[in-house]
Amino acid sequence: MTEGKPEAISVANALSIAKGRLEGITVRIVGEVSELSNKPGYAAVYFTLKDKDEKAVLPCLMWQNRFKSSGVQLKIGDLVDVTGRFSLYAAKGRMNFDVFAISLAGEGDIRLKIANLAKKLEAEGLMSAASKLPVPTLPQRIGLVTSPRGAAVYDVLRTLRRRYPLAQVLVAGVPVEGAQAPAYLMSGVDAVRDAGAEVILLVRGGGSFEDLMPFNDEALARHIRSLGVPVVTGIGHEPDNSIADMVADLRASTPTAAAEAISPALADIEDQLRSYARRMSSALLTKVSLASKRLLEAKASVPFTDPMSLFRREGQELDDMRGRLEGSLLAPVRRRAKRLDEMRLSLVKAGPVILGGRSVALARGLAKMISVGNALIAPKREEMSVIAARLEGMSPLGVLSRGYSITFAEDGKVISRIEQTTPGQRLDIRVTDGSIGCIVDDVRGS
Repeated sequence: MTEGKPEAISVANALSIAKGRLEGITVRIVGEVSELSNKPGYAAVYFTLKDKDEKAVLPCLMWQNRFKSSGVQLKIGDLVDVTGRFSLYAAKGRMNFDVFAISLAGEGDIRLKIANLAKKLEAEGLMSAASKLPVPTLPQRIGLVTSPRGAAVYDVLRTLRRRYPLAQVLVAGVPVEGAQAPAYLMSGVDAVRDAGAEVILLVRGGGSFEDLMPFNDEALARHIRSLGVPVVTGIGHEPDNSIADMVADLRASTPTAAAEAISPALADIEDQLRSYARRMSSALLTKVSLASKRLLEAKASVPFTDPMSLFRREGQELDDMRGRLEGSLLAPVRRRAKRLDEMRLSLVKAGPVILGGRSVALARGLAKMISVGNALIAPKREEMSVIAARLEGMSPLGVLSRGYSITFAEDGKVISRIEQTTPGQRLDIRVTDGSIGCIVDDVRGS
């Protein structure tokens, strides 16, 4: 070696020395991903980190086994926190940062935790459609849990007053930001549920990612699922989506949209009521028409057009019974009377011969026999008269004999009401000893 000068070495030796020195240093770096190459089949993931002011960049690599176990879904623009050591690739004379561990830094790390929580709750079934409760169509009591000072409470109340003023709104004003906000939100939903709310609106206006963090709380998510009352969320703006939105029974994009989702417009209710009224009217008219048809059929039936036909069989039976009774009662009397007549004639003929001068005594005996015969016949005659009177009272003809009459139209139908007649109509009036033909001159009600 020349005095005053270091000994010259080869390029390979120089890179080897540098590589040994660099790989002995482990550092932690925070930077933004500006380039990314994660190709299938490659042994490592290659990316570049830069500072926000872009004054320095650092090429990095991370072996696939380490990258996959980290769980990070890396993309350009992510702010990451990496730990590793510098390494020198001698063949190219290029320095790389060999990454041992990687995680999202700042908001990115929080989003990763939220994503992992969402996967966990989804795996437990807290986000499944089967676990969600149906939202009532016409709730009478609506719970509202939000900040009492934000714009969201006014937007919701204004929407409900305009669309569905019939419902009673139960408001629980609670903080919606800060570390204690999840506990306040849980107390709020409990309060309105215990007050009788049939559906609960959990809402807040827009804000930063950090402002919406209380709605990503795991305890709040589990509390919503165990509440027993349907919860509708309207948190932030359209792109915002929190854990509370995912587990809620219905998610709306904004507080106003949440209020609209549970409140039917009055015009829609009126249209529905009109539809119900039309259907009820149609059903009632159908029933009335059917009842009227049955009434007309009943009115045209035989019992109403010819009421006497109801008693024809019974009348014939009564006449037959009367005939048999008369025959059974009068036949013995007639036989006895005939025998008496025969005996009388015999006596009249034989009396003068047998009795001779005893005509006075014979006359007395004859009078006594007649008296005895009449005494024997009298009870039977009275009994027969009673039975005949009863039969006469049961006979339709007996009614006519007492001064009543039956009026028939020309077609033979019985006239029982004045609306069955018209002036000029010819009628036949049946009385006890015949019938009277007449023409209607006037019709008067009783």
